[in-house]
Parts: sequence; structure tokens; C-alpha cells
Amino acid sequence: MPEQVDEQQGKAFCSASLKEVLELDGSPVAAAIMPEPPRDLKKWRRKATLCIMIQSARMGAAFCCSGADVICGGGEHLGIGRSHGQDIEGSLVEVEKLVASQDAALRRLAQVKRVTPDQGGYIAFAPLERASFRPQVVIFVGTPFQISRILHLDAFETGEMDAVHGEPLCSGVIAAPITTGKIGISLLDMTCRAFGRYRAEEMAVGVPYSRLMRIVNSIALSSSGNARPDFLRRLLARIPASGKE
Repeated sequence: MPEQVDEQQGKAFCSASLKEVLELDGSPVAAAIMPEPPRDLKKWRRKATLCIMIQSARMGAAFCCSGADVICGGGEHLGIGRSHGQDIEGSLVEVEKLVASQDAALRRLAQVKRVTPDQGGYIAFAPLERASFRPQVVIFVGTPFQISRILHLDAFETGEMDAVHGEPLCSGVIAAPITTGKIGISLLDMTCRAFGRYRAEEMAVGVPYSRLMRIVNSIALSSSGNARPDFLRRLLARIPASGKE
């Protein structure tokens, strides 16, 4: 179908453009929550955390996963299901040691719940250039400099920094962008970094798919992309050649 071909080419173009200009390590990751697994995607075959799956897709894998295969609280955070026998509150306190008490855990989870989508029991991941499905969100893992450039490229046209911060990773960069339509930022908590083996200098951002082309179209025009800023020339022009007043 021509429209599908055009969209597939568009995803490949966006991925290639952003990988080149931002010098990304790996691909942007396309993600979508679905009521049924796509027939053309292989099934994730083992129990794992969503932060592990994002890393796998970032490095080239395309697959679909049910909420039952998610061993962390991520399945519940995304509304795709809760693993059998899972004690999220207890894990936050006793295992992950991210909060001090049961009350603190409940408050943390209440914040997460406010952005939880309810759109199906499966989630699909793929490198953006290989995604056979229509993404809801595109996830970037990178340095603060790379993530900052994405935020400024998105804001280039409107002047508005329209982003939200959320933890954990799955809630911040998948659930929040889907639910709010805003870019979601995650600093990657200690548990996420340990499971997903993220580097100390990395963080993540989730961009609603509907905003991706706006970012790509800004690359040639914005100094956060390939346009050369003029402030250095202007500054140097105001400094006497001798260095004296």
C-alpha cells in the first residue's frame, strides 16, 4: 500500500537523520501499546524488565511482549498487566531500596498511576527504521547534550519547552508521552541502570510520534541541529583585535 510504504520510508528517514546529526549510539526506539500482538513481530521469549527490552530494541531487535512477561512493575505502570505475585510496594522498599517506607512507595506509585495508559495488554518495540507498526512514542537514549538538542529541536518552531519529567523509565518515556502528548524525560533510576546496563552518562527521552517530523524538519534551521549559531561572530566582532579597550 503506497501510504504504508511512504510512512515506512519516513520512519527510516527520521531515524537516519537523527542518528547522524545527534551521533546516537544505537537507534531511536519505536514503541506502541496494543490490544493484540502484531502478526509480523516475533514474541519476546523470556521474562525481563522493560529497561532491558528498550536496550535490546535500541541495538537492533524488533519484537512484541505481553504484560505477563514483564518481571518488574513496568507492566502495571504501562497498563499492560501485572506479573503474578508481584509486590511492587515491597520491592521499592526492601529490594530496590528506592524509598524509605510503604507510605513513600504508595505515594510514588500514585504519581506513576496518573499517567498510566489503558490501551491493551501488549507492547511492541523496534528500532525506528525497522518498525512495521505505527509508533505511539519514540525513545532516545543519550547524553544530556544529545537529549537537550532533541528538546530544543522540538521547541524550535513553537518556542515552547513542552516536556514532563517522570520516573521510572517506562513511566517517564512511554506512559507519560502517550497519556499527556508531551515529551517525557527520565534520568534512569538506580534499578533501571542496573538491569538495563545503561552508562552513567546516559539518560532517556520519549517523544510522541506525532511530534517527530517537527523535530527532523528543524535540523537544518536550528543551531541544535546543523545551523551554525551567529553569536560567536557577533561576540568576536565586539572585541578589539589588540585585546585592549
